[in-house]
Amino acid sequence: MRGRLLAAVLLLAAAAQPAAEPTVRIGLDQNAATVTVRSATPFTLEQHTSRTAAFANVLAIDAASAGSALRKSDLQYRLTVTLDDDTVLVLAPGSHLRIAPTDALLEIGDRAYRGVLEVFANSRRTLTVVNELPLETYLAGVVPNELSPVTFGQLEALKAQAVAARTYISRNLGQSKDEGYDVCASDACQVYLGARTEDPLAAQAVSETRGIVATYGGKPINALYSSTCGGRTEDAENIFHEKVPYLVSVNCEYQHPRPLPFATSRSIPDWKRGVLAAAHVTTFAEAARFMGLPDRGEPPTPASPAALATFIRQTFYPSVITASDLTFLEDQGILPASGTAPTEELLFRLIDRKNAFEWQQGVLVAWDGTKMRLLVNGQPKEFTLQADALIYQRVGDDRLPLAGGAWIGGELVDLRAEEGTIAMLVFRINFANPAEDRYSRLAMWQVRKTAAELNAAFRTLAIGDLTDVRVTERGASDRAVSTEVVGARGRRTLPALRIRTLLGLRDSLFSFDIERNARGALLGMTFYGRGWGHGVGMCQVGAYGMALDGAGYQEILKKYYTGIELQKLY
Repeated sequence: MRGRLLAAVLLLAAAAQPAAEPTVRIGLDQNAATVTVRSATPFTLEQHTSRTAAFANVLAIDAASAGSALRKSDLQYRLTVTLDDDTVLVLAPGSHLRIAPTDALLEIGDRAYRGVLEVFANSRRTLTVVNELPLETYLAGVVPNELSPVTFGQLEALKAQAVAARTYISRNLGQSKDEGYDVCASDACQVYLGARTEDPLAAQAVSETRGIVATYGGKPINALYSSTCGGRTEDAENIFHEKVPYLVSVNCEYQHPRPLPFATSRSIPDWKRGVLAAAHVTTFAEAARFMGLPDRGEPPTPASPAALATFIRQTFYPSVITASDLTFLEDQGILPASGTAPTEELLFRLIDRKNAFEWQQGVLVAWDGTKMRLLVNGQPKEFTLQADALIYQRVGDDRLPLAGGAWIGGELVDLRAEEGTIAMLVFRINFANPAEDRYSRLAMWQVRKTAAELNAAFRTLAIGDLTDVRVTERGASDRAVSTEVVGARGRRTLPALRIRTLLGLRDSLFSFDIERNARGALLGMTFYGRGWGHGVGMCQVGAYGMALDGAGYQEILKKYYTGIELQKLY
């Protein structure tokens, strides 16, 4: 009885101990011909000290076999390592060489890694490179590469990303054990780029969620995620042909966007006049100064078309040698065929054709009535909107002047700013897209494919020249789950991922327009799409949008993964 009691106490004590943080093995490269590992401080390898180690898998032939006819299966390869002092180590077949960390990071190419690096020859007679390190350290090199803290710098979104990434690796430990590692380092698994990509905000997100994973039925879930879901995620069974209770379609919405009113004290109805007003250009001399060119005054008055063309070419294209200035400017779209146009029109064309207005493009993130925060080329930037800024709404190719209105965030904005102050902007209204992923420039996209491009994309299907495309089934998110592709010699039905891959589209959430000639022959197709990725599980930009609107990481995760629980593993 006493022994049983002691055993029970020991079992309870063991159960009370938290699980240890796992060590993970990341396959950095699976087919390297050669690998060079460097470090700023010496490391030890096979009892030799060096700062570099150059690995190769070389063919080794026994001297007795020289001149003999050998079978390919008789060939032997040996792993070799060349050190700083030209010492060459020749290892026995099947050797795995491990380089332990020193005071400095271990480097391969332009990347650096924490933890141990291991190199060994594989069955393909190339080299496999593995980085072995604690799971939380690994996540510090994953999270900023899966959700940029610079572009999407919301802590709660990054914490959701950290939990999703931790859940993924926890579920997939040993996934590639036959290859000698757990998971790969690319987007086929999770993007891991090592220590030089680590970021303080992402590191904080990893630290504050340490050990936490998303579970269903007590087990880590398959925590799939994609960049931009286009307003709604898709059922896993429609994309990956596996029905999963927590990977079902959900709307990418959290709170209905609150309109952010704006107003300006100035409005110029004519778009071209607005551009000239923002540039402070009313004369050729002012246009030249605006473009950083020497001021040559104004053209002669009256001026013949030839004289006007010569003045404009010499002033604005001084280095161009032409046989006819008039023909050159007609070809540039500056002078009409008549050779003359109103001065205002010519000034606008010069500024427009020479891209002198210096438009910047961005996505509106926040607006407080004076300051605008935008994502410009993936970088957050803050601007002040002039009280008399010229504001236009773009509808198709038209630009409508506005004295006031409202934004909700996520609008695509073209702007001209000087020293951080916006004098003119054009935006596309966003009220039709209240989804939380609207902050991505890829929330909506458009791609045209010519007939030649389409035939090349579908060549492997062996159906002949394309004649028609029909979506035969759409999922809950309106993604093209099944698409029939018809050719002159046959037809094929393609699942979502297959047609997306063949056509090189950002997502399978698309509609399209087929262009035909008078005889009905297919000339091309234009695809109108939303989203970027497979669209299953967490929407990464949607997580950012939810965080902007005040959601915590738990709420974000439970939004995109239906019915999950959050559990601390260690």
